[in-house]
Amino acid sequence: MADLAVRAEMIRKMAAKEIARHTKQAETPMSGDPPLMGLKRYPEFSLLVDKIVHAVVIEINAEARKIKSEMPYKAQFVLEEVIRELQERV
Repeated sequence: MADLAVRAEMIRKMAAKEIARHTKQAETPMSGDPPLMGLKRYPEFSLLVDKIVHAVVIEINAEARKIKSEMPYKAQFVLEEVIRELQERV
């Protein structure tokens, strides 16, 4: 149980860092309007993002449950690792 609490805290910290990073990137210093973030700012990427998300979700859900492990949250774990790898590679 302690491992899950440590993992949850690590995930919370990673999420806070990512939110801060994305917020900083989306700021528009010359505008008085609140900054648009993500697809609200660049809706032309919607179809590509939806296509990739759909494929990844299908693959993770299909394959993660097949893995023999004591990890109770297999799909979530795989998702976190995929995100980490993508951040390093893209």
